[in-house]
Amino acid sequence: MDKTTPPPDPDDRPSPPDPPSLGAGAIAFLTLGIAGAAALVAGGAIGYLVDRWAGTSPLFTLLGLAFGVLVAVLMTVARVRKYL
Repeated sequence: MDKTTPPPDPDDRPSPPDPPSLGAGAIAFLTLGIAGAAALVAGGAIGYLVDRWAGTSPLFTLLGLAFGVLVAVLMTVARVRKYL
């Protein structure tokens, strides 16, 4: 009796893993717009309130909006990097 192992059959390869389901990952991407808009509104509102308190017209509103944009971009990058 021969004790050599036969060559592997190409059809016996394991099947590829199933693609991820549309669960928590999809929800995280769908909420990106809401989170970005909330960051912009919050930054602008805080800047507007500081402008009213300090008497400086558009300065802190623009700074608040810029800060909101920065926060929105950082939140987006943080969420997307999890899936790369």
